[in-house]
Amino acid sequence: TSAQAVTVAANDGWELGVSGLINQFVTFTDSENADDVTNIQDGLLPAFLNFDFKAPTMNGLDIAAHISFSPSTNTSSYAGFEQREVYFTVDGSFGQVLAGKALGLYGSHNILTDQTLFGVGYGTTGNLETTLGGIGLGYDYANWRSQVKWTSPDMNGFKVAVAVVDPAQGAADDEDLRYEADLSYAGAFDGGSYSAWLSGMNEDATDSDAYTVGGTLAVAGFEAMAQYSDSEAGAAEWDQYIVQAGYRFAGTTLVSAQYSERTDEAAVDLDDEKWTVGVYHDVNANLKLVAEYTNVEMNNDASEADIFSLGGFVFF
Repeated sequence: TSAQAVTVAANDGWELGVSGLINQFVTFTDSENADDVTNIQDGLLPAFLNFDFKAPTMNGLDIAAHISFSPSTNTSSYAGFEQREVYFTVDGSFGQVLAGKALGLYGSHNILTDQTLFGVGYGTTGNLETTLGGIGLGYDYANWRSQVKWTSPDMNGFKVAVAVVDPAQGAADDEDLRYEADLSYAGAFDGGSYSAWLSGMNEDATDSDAYTVGGTLAVAGFEAMAQYSDSEAGAAEWDQYIVQAGYRFAGTTLVSAQYSERTDEAAVDLDDEKWTVGVYHDVNANLKLVAEYTNVEMNNDASEADIFSLGGFVFF
């Protein structure tokens, strides 16, 4: 999503690219069972400062490295930068091997196709470093994980990826690793495109299993997405889904709405649901303006909140 503000090439063929984004929103949260709250804060994304290094192609291999830092503009972020990504990649006829810390494989399609990725969603109170978008009310968070991942070459639109991942952050040391896998397909036709995915994960350290399935469709300005997730962790079990649809005017202004729901099938059934309606306007490649409204009902309507947000992104 960056405009790659700076690219420097060395005499030996190495390249360095510097890019990133900064966003800021004004949010107003009208809660049924709590005081109203107004914040000036980041949305679902923090800021990103990216450094990309690429070696010249040698012996059929493309070697690259990526390091990013993710500062937040929120009051709670004064302690320093959050470090989300540091990895290298090796590309060749075999596909790509990635090693380091990067967005997890399981759940990555879900968050990357959520319209609130470049917005706010819910989770505006509590002085968090970012809001929550649709995390936990539509899909599980992919999170930033230490991993070794292999992605196959494109096979007529199909790709397979598998990852061996460090166990859950914060968990006690354990000999068991986390395993993630993904099968995806992407295609295009005259006037449109589509994609689909099936992903899963297993982690013995937390007795967790999950899978997710979803897809997108874009036709003549209309855009739609649907996804479903089913997860288990110990005695807990929950499922989530999102349906989303919108229209992109003149290729620059997306007006989109989504409904998402989470059902917790633990000892007491709980249903949480969320509506989001947003306008996402690209002024140009460097500036995006966003307006969103979200309604959240938690714990079988025991609490409700209306969230209004207005802000934007600068990409560099």
